[in-house]
Amino acid sequence: MKKTFLLLIMCMSIFAINAQSVFVENFATATAGSNLEGYNNWYVSVKAADALGSSPKISEGALFYTGYAGSNIGNTAQLDPLMGVTSSNQRISTRTITFDGGATLKPIAGQTVYAAFLVNIAADSYTSQRDFFTFEGSTTSSSTRGRLFAKINAAGDITFAVSKNSSTSGVYVEAAPITAGVGINHLLVLCYTGVEGSDNDFNTLYINPDLTKTEAQQTNKIVSVDAATDYDVAVVDLKINLRQRATSAKIGGIRVGTSWNSVLLGGGTGLENASAAKSNILVMGKTILTEGEGNLKVYNLSGSELLSSFTNGKMETSLNKGIYLVRFISNNGNTYSNKIQIK
Repeated sequence: MKKTFLLLIMCMSIFAINAQSVFVENFATATAGSNLEGYNNWYVSVKAADALGSSPKISEGALFYTGYAGSNIGNTAQLDPLMGVTSSNQRISTRTITFDGGATLKPIAGQTVYAAFLVNIAADSYTSQRDFFTFEGSTTSSSTRGRLFAKINAAGDITFAVSKNSSTSGVYVEAAPITAGVGINHLLVLCYTGVEGSDNDFNTLYINPDLTKTEAQQTNKIVSVDAATDYDVAVVDLKINLRQRATSAKIGGIRVGTSWNSVLLGGGTGLENASAAKSNILVMGKTILTEGEGNLKVYNLSGSELLSSFTNGKMETSLNKGIYLVRFISNNGNTYSNKIQIK
């Protein structure tokens, strides 16, 4: 049954508490070569037909995309092209979207859920459309209402596609091919938008967005409105799936939330009102110190990004004297921010 007005009001009050919360999965503490399933609450699908083959593996090293808050952090999950060539060994690995404090995410009317991640697709992938990343709405079987597909050709071009549920050619919506896109990092943003009424929620896929522009200014996107029942906010805690269906890909930097800025950029400039005592960011001369490794960004007071780089805990800079805003995302996914003064 579709969302009622009463349910919308109740869930909006829950959503307000976590309006800018972002679920982050960087696979930062996973051991290279180990199974994805069993790490950080990832589990195999409970639907027997999607629990075949073997778990994706953790691959050492991060993916990069300029300006993305999940860039250059942690490790990746490796999808195996030998899994899911046929239905005999296809597999879904699932993770419930759970924010700090234990709150979960429900796809309510009037709200868009953004799932952004980095992907690098290899040349040994299948050459017809295969879904590899989906939204999930069931804990007892498998219920996808947002499916992201990819296919390659002999020239190394990639064509992404999106649907609400169908895997039928002509129903899913294909983007223009990305010439020589194999082996290159791509930033994808799969969105589920709830609409009041029945069976009319829809999906949008942004492909390699220009992060110097707003969401409304993005042009490289496709929208799928194929008919399928909507997620029911009364019962669904939203999840994400990595699906092994013969796509060879590394996936990392996963961020899920309910606003473009918080998911893609870290929220505006990504800077929150954190006290210096809790920020884990210090300055000594022109050197910025952090507790541990991660990604460090420096902004001027107007919010323009000046520096963005991986740090091992100590970053030497050539910043001029002045006050700057700093955001640090540690390898375990925690975000810290502070004002610093270079003297």
